[in-house]
Amino acid sequence: MKKFDWGSLMMVFAVLFVMYINAAAAEDNVETMEKLEEVYLPSEKCGTCHADIYNQWQRSVHRDSILHSLEGLNSFIVNAMEKDPARRARDIKVELLKCLNCHAPMLESASPQLLNKVIADIKMASSKTTTNKEEKKKAKERLSHLNVSCYVCHTAKAVPPPGKPEKNTVYSSSVKDNTPYHKTRQTTFLSNAIFCMQCHGTYTAPDREQIICSTIAQSYRDQYVSAGGQNRCQDCHMVKNNRGHTFPGAYVLETLKEAITLSLSARAIKDQPIGEQKWIPSAAITVDITNNAGHRLPDGCPWTSRIVLDITATNEKDKIVWSNTKEFFEPGLDINGNRRYDPWDVKDILDYSLQPRKMTSEIYYPHFPDDTRQIKLQVRLRYIHAEGLEFLVHEERKVLKYQ
Repeated sequence: MKKFDWGSLMMVFAVLFVMYINAAAAEDNVETMEKLEEVYLPSEKCGTCHADIYNQWQRSVHRDSILHSLEGLNSFIVNAMEKDPARRARDIKVELLKCLNCHAPMLESASPQLLNKVIADIKMASSKTTTNKEEKKKAKERLSHLNVSCYVCHTAKAVPPPGKPEKNTVYSSSVKDNTPYHKTRQTTFLSNAIFCMQCHGTYTAPDREQIICSTIAQSYRDQYVSAGGQNRCQDCHMVKNNRGHTFPGAYVLETLKEAITLSLSARAIKDQPIGEQKWIPSAAITVDITNNAGHRLPDGCPWTSRIVLDITATNEKDKIVWSNTKEFFEPGLDINGNRRYDPWDVKDILDYSLQPRKMTSEIYYPHFPDDTRQIKLQVRLRYIHAEGLEFLVHEERKVLKYQ
């Protein structure tokens, strides 16, 4: 029986791989999703050799960079691109890439016809009124092919602007040897925080409009590095705990617990306010919140993210006798100073967030009813991304007794 020729099979695979890498890299008028996947090799192809890394990426938000942000993308299309006369008069690609240059960079090579199909799919996939569930499902499936893929990071965005990546080349931070499947070039750019800052910060479009979806890069640079911080984005989000290409952030509870710590100190006292004739059960309470991250928290589009500190005091009958809530967030403002939630409208921020590597102390001095004998304090710290999506990061309890 003739022995199976694995070498020939691998050579065929190598040729096919190179054809993918080599296919029309300079094209900017691709009309179908299938052709686009020839220009921008899908991550599934990379996974045939790099299975571990591919499986990590599958669990990352990068994998669903459009599906994860459908509501915001749809809002930009409907409320900005279609309703603003100035935006309607501009090139469709220039406008759409103000969001999708980071969420789906491969659309840089898409034709206007393909871009219109993507727009229709975003509308359908984000619709809350459509009754056609099958079409909505199909739209999401098509959009799932648009993401921050292996090719996006290791080829398309792997060369610092204004440079361009070489054809048929995969860039790596460590490996420099060519393989039978592609040419490899080593670059330090992939190991630099500036690489991540291309998308995780204010985006400046070719027409110079700034889109403020995220301020992590600015906070990291101006408040962390300028104060002597040494860690790169990659150190915390990839190297630490062997996180690799999962890139965990604020959507992973473990990472939030690591980034934010909380300490509760409380003492039962009695107070006699000026003008009062009796001593009143009271408390001296301090809640220390420390942001251990290298950037402000919270952060993110569409300016609904906030960290909420809830503190509640209940008496021995489990009746709430005092409570307080404090929010940490970044209001986005337009040029007229109006509060805005859509990134393209946001041109300035007010920063009420937790600052990097800083402790924030909240101090309370509540009074309780005269007959209070015991107080149960509960402190909860929540990270809220949007309505219906939040994490309880920390919870502390303490009992105070009164004689």
